[in-house]
Amino acid sequence: MSRRIVTLVLPFAPEEREAHDNAIAAAWALNAAAGAQALDILQLVPTAGAAAARASDPRVRWWEIVSPHATSELSAQAVAELAEHGLRSEGLREESSRLILFAAAPLSEEAAALLADALAGTALGRCSALALEGAAVTARRLAFGGRLAVDVRSDAPICCATWRAEPSTAALHPLPADCVRHLLIDYTPPPAPEAELLTSSDQQARLEGARLVVSGGRGIGGPEGFELLARLAQRLGGALGGSLPAVDAGWVPVARQVGVSGKFVTPRIYFAVGISGTPQHLAGVATTSRVVALNKDPEAPIFAVADVGVVADWRELLPAVARQLEAA
Repeated sequence: MSRRIVTLVLPFAPEEREAHDNAIAAAWALNAAAGAQALDILQLVPTAGAAAARASDPRVRWWEIVSPHATSELSAQAVAELAEHGLRSEGLREESSRLILFAAAPLSEEAAALLADALAGTALGRCSALALEGAAVTARRLAFGGRLAVDVRSDAPICCATWRAEPSTAALHPLPADCVRHLLIDYTPPPAPEAELLTSSDQQARLEGARLVVSGGRGIGGPEGFELLARLAQRLGGALGGSLPAVDAGWVPVARQVGVSGKFVTPRIYFAVGISGTPQHLAGVATTSRVVALNKDPEAPIFAVADVGVVADWRELLPAVARQLEAA
């Protein structure tokens, strides 16, 4: 199999120009390290010329995938389908060996996976590093909240990945108009699914974006303890969380589960009460968060990662803390 053509997909998002420029520079550097093959850039735009084509080398081939539906509000499904239409067009479909990159964005990982499925390729997920070795792609992915790096290799003809490129100082200049190829795609996105809006009875602050999270686990022993944790979280201006065993027991709503099968949180302080500290739970806590652990078991694994650890029964300590906070 010949060397791969690197393809970069950029959804139309003028406010993300800096992220796009970083992705272009990184994709070109990846290509150059592998032998300076051509680099295809697919920009999804609503009208021809809506986004200025920028590149650092004349060997870059810039394609505008023009569709009136290619707005900044595109769903992941629409991004994937527009990119698929473009890649099946004349001038692009001839290349059978591609690494298709998406600049990191909220919907990019989902779009990359959907495109890989549509093209019978392999989805590499969110990558922190990529390299080309002939027809093979090697990628590094972070797992368990960044605590573990996993290296993967694929020889599949089509590989799709999301890559958050480092900031670049490379100067990217506008391409001449005759260097930009326009592909008009007659595409209508699928209708949005019907959804019923439900009002949650949970009035606690959201986990997403919370600067402090007070989280409880199996060691809390029942729903009454979570009522106390909720009071503490509210008084401290934080959010309430819980581990999988606490959610399974019905002590805390599933929407407040932290961990590999729950939500990923990035607070400045993560207060873990009665939580043993399994890797599956810690995968939901950012490595930059400072962990304060309270557990009556001095051998609990949570103490190995905690910045501050307290060996005590929460029933003896937290009510007094709550009284002091409420009195203040």
